[in-house]
Amino acid sequence: MLQLKSINENIRNYIPKDYAGNTPEGEIKVDCSLGVNSDLLGDCIFQRLHQFEQKITLQDGNYVTVINEGNYAEIKYYPHDETLKEELALWYHRNGIGKNWLTAENFVLGNGSYDILCNMNLLCLTKGRKVLGHAPQFTAYIDHVECSGSQYEAYYLPKENNYLFSAEGYIAQMDDSYDLFVIENPNNPTGQVLSLNTVMQIAQKALDMGKILVVDEAYGEYIPFGNSAINLIEKFPNILVTRSFSKGWGMAGVRLGYGVASTQSDLLEQLQKLVLPFNSNAIARTLAETALKTKLEHSEDPFGIWPVIRNKQRLLDKIEQYNIEYGKKLAVAQTHFSTPILMLYYTDGGTDFHLQQHLLKHGILTVSCETYVGPGKEAVRIMLPESESMPLLLELMENAVADLP
Repeated sequence: MLQLKSINENIRNYIPKDYAGNTPEGEIKVDCSLGVNSDLLGDCIFQRLHQFEQKITLQDGNYVTVINEGNYAEIKYYPHDETLKEELALWYHRNGIGKNWLTAENFVLGNGSYDILCNMNLLCLTKGRKVLGHAPQFTAYIDHVECSGSQYEAYYLPKENNYLFSAEGYIAQMDDSYDLFVIENPNNPTGQVLSLNTVMQIAQKALDMGKILVVDEAYGEYIPFGNSAINLIEKFPNILVTRSFSKGWGMAGVRLGYGVASTQSDLLEQLQKLVLPFNSNAIARTLAETALKTKLEHSEDPFGIWPVIRNKQRLLDKIEQYNIEYGKKLAVAQTHFSTPILMLYYTDGGTDFHLQQHLLKHGILTVSCETYVGPGKEAVRIMLPESESMPLLLELMENAVADLP
């Protein structure tokens, strides 16, 4: 194969870690892999979809009759409308955040929150500059850091402490050699949640150095509004919070995310220079606006967190029960009951043991942690399935635990 000289060597020599689209072969009975909310969307979203129809007219002599008015402008023209940013600000106002200071000007839209993370790398890194993350964390982000010619380094969540994130541990590694700091809340793949005080301590250390802290809240809908780092941006102009419509909103297919930051620094002004023109399509924006209103119909539990809590507790209780019954030690990394993901790991299987393949042998599809920085092939990430599939998952999990080496 001809290797063209124009190809960036950082990319040519790099092996991607991202797990998206890499489905192993095997009979799948329960899919617990990619993170998509199993809760149904509101009917009004699909009603809104049906409004995207061509305008139809009938001309009879000098008379023109409109048969179908349609709503095709969002498709025909470039998206200039800023209504979604205004709706996002109102959504947070209604949920107790930023009523007196959060406005549309605090938001930037992206093709998923990953789009914004990539632009932050271009803004703050490249040419050998360094970012401090934590291991494990979202693999595709690390891929972009490395492919852009930047250096990714990590604070490793200590396995001896069941992968519990420590603010002191992360802060101890922060110094002026890093040009950007990135943390996740909740964490992917463990599903653990950081307290707002923990995030604030890290933000303060970064602010003292004049550096930016990115808080990736892709699973942020599964934590209380009072726990979001968006609460901090009024006092911390160095924080950028990224969020997505893919996880809690259950709209991964529309590919829409956003960032939130203060207007009291030049962060958003400079980031905007890297945003591709019309980078979030108008149909996605329109459906997101509808979703913001749809979820309000279920204001007591808009993201289906109570079923997540019940199902996660059932799974953790059963794993503990199976461990006792069969004399095994399938471990669950530090996690939080309200998040739909968790990390399992098994260290008694020997050097050749592969937990994802073992679970798949029993019909459970998961994401292997062999591509994450930190955990290896002895660990997997599980996404809770819909409630109807929980009995089958528990049955299959018992078989898998009983069959552990």
